[in-house]
Amino acid sequence: MRIQRIANNTNNVWIIVGAFLLFHALSLLGYYVPPVETLVFLCIVTGTLILSIYKIEYGFLVLIFEFFAGHGGHLFEFFGLSLRFSLFLIIVLVWLYKKIKYVVKDHSLYIPAPPILILFLVFLFFIFTGVIRGMTYNEPIIAMKDFINYSYIFLVFPLVEVIKQKNIFKNIFTMSKAGIIGIAIVTITVFILFSTGIVEVHDSFYWWWRNTAVGKATFAGNDFYRIVSPAHLLILPLFLVVLSFLIDPPLGSYHRGQTKLKDKQIYKSPKRGVVDPKQRKQRLLLLLALASATILIINFSRAYFLGIGAGLLLLAYHIPWRRWLLFSLVVIMIMILEFGIIYGIVSGGNVSAGFGFFGERIQTVVSPEEELSSQTRMVILPHLIDKIKAQPVFGHGLGSTVTFIDPKTFEERTTFHLDWGYLEIITELGLITLLLYIGILSLIFYAGWQKIKTITQDIFGKRLTIGLLAGLVSVAVATLTGPFLFHPVGIFYVTLTTAIILKN
Repeated sequence: MRIQRIANNTNNVWIIVGAFLLFHALSLLGYYVPPVETLVFLCIVTGTLILSIYKIEYGFLVLIFEFFAGHGGHLFEFFGLSLRFSLFLIIVLVWLYKKIKYVVKDHSLYIPAPPILILFLVFLFFIFTGVIRGMTYNEPIIAMKDFINYSYIFLVFPLVEVIKQKNIFKNIFTMSKAGIIGIAIVTITVFILFSTGIVEVHDSFYWWWRNTAVGKATFAGNDFYRIVSPAHLLILPLFLVVLSFLIDPPLGSYHRGQTKLKDKQIYKSPKRGVVDPKQRKQRLLLLLALASATILIINFSRAYFLGIGAGLLLLAYHIPWRRWLLFSLVVIMIMILEFGIIYGIVSGGNVSAGFGFFGERIQTVVSPEEELSSQTRMVILPHLIDKIKAQPVFGHGLGSTVTFIDPKTFEERTTFHLDWGYLEIITELGLITLLLYIGILSLIFYAGWQKIKTITQDIFGKRLTIGLLAGLVSVAVATLTGPFLFHPVGIFYVTLTTAIILKN
C-alpha cells in the first residue's frame, strides 16, 4: 500500500510536468494566434474562480502552478492584465469574502494571528504610502508596477490558513517537484534552441521569450547562451531544500546518534521485483538536485552562486562537519564539472574556454570594473547613495529612477532598474521599511529555528525547515545585487516559507 502511494505521487508529478509543458506550448501558440491566448486566459480565470469559491485551496494550487510555470507571470494576458495578477486577485477577493462572511456570521471581529502577521500588515501599510508617493513624484505606471510586485505579500494571510487544510501541503510538495523538472525541461530546451542556431536573437521566438516569458537569452561566446527566467528565482531556494534532504542520511543516524528499530525494519532490503521506497526517494531527490543545478548553471548568475554558498553554510546544522564539508565540495565540483560538460558540448569541445569564462565571471564579483553589467552597477551606486541621503527615512516612493553616465556609450541614461536590492528598498520606501522587512525575515528565522529545536522524531520536518531557511538565506544574500526579495517570485517564496514554518 505504501509503495502504491509513492507510485501514485510520482505519477502525479509527471502529470503536472505534462500540464507545465502544455501551458508553455499554448502560450507560444497564443503569441502567434492571439485568440488562443485570450481563450486560455478566460478558461483558466473562470475555472480558478469556480474552484476558489468551492474550496479556496484548489484556487491556490492553480496560482502556485502559475508561479512555477508562468516565468514573469505574463504568458497569458487579457488587455494588459496578466494571468498571475488575475489569479492573485481572485484568491484574495474570495478569501476576503469568506472571511467577512465568517465574521458577520459569528458577530466577532477577533481573528487570532501570530505576531509576524501583524508585522506583515504594518509592512503593507508602508507599501501603500510608498505607492502614493511614487504616483505623486515618479512615473505613475512604474510606481504601480512596483506596487503590484509588493502586493503579493498579502498572500501570506490566506496561505497561513490554507496550508493547514488536509492534503494541501502534500499537493504543494508534489507541485514543487514537478515545477523543478518542468523549469529544467523548458530551460534546457530554450538553451538548445539558441546554442544550435535553430532560433536566433531578435527572431520571433526570441521576442516571445523576452517579452512574454520575460526571460533573457544572452550570447556568452562559443555558442554558449545564458538563459535567464524569473522562474529560476524559485529554483535557487528549492535547490537548497533538495540538498537539505540529500545531506541527511536516510535513517537519520546523525540526528542525536539514534535510530529507531522500526526505521531499520522499514528500510530492509526489498524482495526481488518490489520497488524499494527508500531508493526511489533517493533517485528522485538526485534527479531534482541535478535538474536544479543544470538550471542555475545555464542561468549563470553570480548572485545565485553567492546565495548557494551562503545557503550551504546553514545546511551544516545537525550534520558532522566532515560530512557537511565533503558534501558541499561534491556539490560545487559537480556544478563546475556540469558547466564544463555543457560548455564543451555546445562549443565543439572547447572546455578550456568554458572554464576561462567561468573564472572571468566569478572574478567580476571582486573586480566589477572588468565586466559591463557589473561596471554599470558600480556607476549607479554613488548616484543611488546620493538619492538615499536626500530621503533616508521614508524614501522617494515606488518607481524611483536614477540618472547616470553609461560606461559603454558615455551618454546620460535614466533607469528604474537600480540593481542594488537593499539600497533600492531604502531609495523607494526608506530605511524604516527596510528594517521592518529585515524584522519580518528575522522572525521567520526565529520561528523556524524554534521549530527545529522542538522536532525530535520527525526528520523530514526538521530537514524541510532547515532547507527552507537555507533557501531564504540564499535569496537574502542574492538580493545584495538584485531585486529578488521584492520580486513577485521571491515574495511568493517568503510567504510560502512563512506559512509552512507557522504550520503545526
